[in-house]
Amino acid sequence: MKLVELLTPERVIVPLHAESLQEAGAQLADALVGSGATVDAEKLRELIIAEVPSQVVTVGDAFLLHLRTDAVPKLVAALGVTPEPIPRDDDSSKTARIVVIIVGPPKETSSYLQALSAFARVLGRKEMIEAATAAASPSAILEAAPLADVELLGYLTVRDVMVPRTLSVHPDTTLGEASRLMVAHKVSALPVVSDTRELLGNVSHREVLRYLLPFYVKRISSGASRPAPRPTGEVSDPHDLRVREVMDRSVMSVSEDQTLADVATLMVNKNLDRFPVVREGMVVGVLTREDVVRRIFGR
Repeated sequence: MKLVELLTPERVIVPLHAESLQEAGAQLADALVGSGATVDAEKLRELIIAEVPSQVVTVGDAFLLHLRTDAVPKLVAALGVTPEPIPRDDDSSKTARIVVIIVGPPKETSSYLQALSAFARVLGRKEMIEAATAAASPSAILEAAPLADVELLGYLTVRDVMVPRTLSVHPDTTLGEASRLMVAHKVSALPVVSDTRELLGNVSHREVLRYLLPFYVKRISSGASRPAPRPTGEVSDPHDLRVREVMDRSVMSVSEDQTLADVATLMVNKNLDRFPVVREGMVVGVLTREDVVRRIFGR
């Protein structure tokens, strides 16, 4: 199945005359209803309006609204292009001209996630944005590459489920700074990358506990405990340790093209809860158990 098959000329509005994302969402909801895509028009309209902008993802010069509901019997999409950029909400500086809505029934988790991932990739490409904003008719958009060329596979891959992340640390980052990043961003580990984003290792709560916890224990317990020694044999403030000195170099990574079934098996058999995702050796994201559960079973 091709991604473009989720759209029909009736569900592509060019130009989409709207001054806000809420107006654009309402018009695209009407297009979905008018094309016969829903079994409960009122429910679909109310849901789309209620979920703007909370369920909207900004991708380049596009807003992508995604939701699951039993108001539609199968996966569908609608797309509109406004003459001028519209804001995401009243208090946002983010604007875009392209608005896409993806709606799928709760039972179609696999195809829904594949479509969401595929639309996000397509809308992130300059040639698609240029083609869409220059289009004078729905057919011009439906025939434009790369939209017309994208195939939806019959199985989920890591790319479909992972949340792309760029948070990482350099080998010369201090352990103290790495620990602060983990706390600030609520993550349990950070990939260590080179200047070209090549994966070099991983630093996690394990290294923080090993090297920093004894330091704090010593400060509050009358010197009964000592800081862990530096790998070089020296003893000093462990906050100043470089990540390169303490990181785990045997970190396991996965490719964004691997099937989710294979990676889920690794998670269970190896008792691992997160993997850096690489493309040609470069880190492009992280996949965690939480990502899998939230994306597949979340509503």
